Amino acid sequence: MKNLFLCSLVCLIVNVVEISRAGAQSSTPARADTFPKREFKRLDIFPAISYSPETKLTLGAIGIKYFDLSKGDLSTPISNLEFLGVYTLNKQIVFETRWEVFTRQRQWRTRGEAFFNRYPDRNYGIGNDAAVLVAKQNDSGGADTVNYMFYTSDRIKVSPVVLRKIRPNLYAGVQYDMEYLFNMTIHTDEYVYLQSDSVNIQRLPVAGVRSGIGFQVLYDNRERVINPLKGTVIELNNLNYGRFIGSDYQFTLLSVDARHYINTFKNQTLALRAVGAMEFTDDQIPMRALPRVGGHKFIRGYFKGTYQDYNMLAFETEYRLPFWPEGTKSKLWQVWKRLGIVGFVSGAQVFHETSDVRLDGFNLAVGGGLRILFNPQSRVNLRFDYAFGLRNDSDGPGKRQSGFYFFLGEAF
Repeated sequence: MKNLFLCSLVCLIVNVVEISRAGAQSSTPARADTFPKREFKRLDIFPAISYSPETKLTLGAIGIKYFDLSKGDLSTPISNLEFLGVYTLNKQIVFETRWEVFTRQRQWRTRGEAFFNRYPDRNYGIGNDAAVLVAKQNDSGGADTVNYMFYTSDRIKVSPVVLRKIRPNLYAGVQYDMEYLFNMTIHTDEYVYLQSDSVNIQRLPVAGVRSGIGFQVLYDNRERVINPLKGTVIELNNLNYGRFIGSDYQFTLLSVDARHYINTFKNQTLALRAVGAMEFTDDQIPMRALPRVGGHKFIRGYFKGTYQDYNMLAFETEYRLPFWPEGTKSKLWQVWKRLGIVGFVSGAQVFHETSDVRLDGFNLAVGGGLRILFNPQSRVNLRFDYAFGLRNDSDGPGKRQSGFYFFLGEAF
């Protein structure tokens, strides 16, 4: 199966190269001194108020710094650096920065993230059914039946990527990924295991250092990086974790994330996404390094990590219908001109062996939401989503998960 996966990746890269080569034959770069100057907003700073099942209400500040390294080349996207500092009502502390930087004519680009989190979280164990049953003491002295174990920890994560353009719209480069999870606390005396195999949830490693290095191949012909109307982005990742680079764990990750945006009518968009990930090792893999289903950016409707295992297949489909005309310069108080709506369907399944994959094994979710145009120049939206997980017992016996999400920017 590993060889088949590698062959598939190679074939996909070859196809992307051919597409890019065809585009290169018809493109002629313009001279730098012919590019007009462009105006753009330099800095956005505003309160960071958001909500998701993982964090509850979030309060803090967020800023986005925009800068232009292209010397006026209108074909080069505006670079951005996002920084965030928040405290959540789930008693989480988060300091994060993310970046996407382009040089002129996209010759080089770098992106990535770095953050520190003090983070209460959930461990659902491994598998595609979230079937662990645990009785947890509640504040009134009784017990609630849940399908996860609650823990707290501190996390430091750094994940930079540096890419070089090798063909029009095609990039290749190196990436590094490090996460250090420490100060982990589990209040095991609060839990009673209701099944004989429920105790296995404790055997899934969580704490320690994972450190890996590898390559990334990226095809990206979107006309905009943020909330594109049309285009395709295909990201192929390889990361090798091992003691040679300071990791407590040894494994190899291969993944593909493909997104396609179709401009169906005026400024409406059909957004499609497919994700596949496989991890190879004879050792255990730490929980947060596993392919994980759920969260505000991936398979909304499930708590992040509800389903997690060594391998994953997933899809997402979203239709975006803004009410504003493209390029409008509406006033801030004319809110109705900035509104839009979306609807989405998604599904994912995780598995340990390829023989476990089933057509009816996808954990499905559906939802919809409201959009408010926040920055007309970058087309950044405020999004309000509500999603339902359709998998029975995803929130414990007889219960399904659901979630409300309020964030800046689209999920994908």
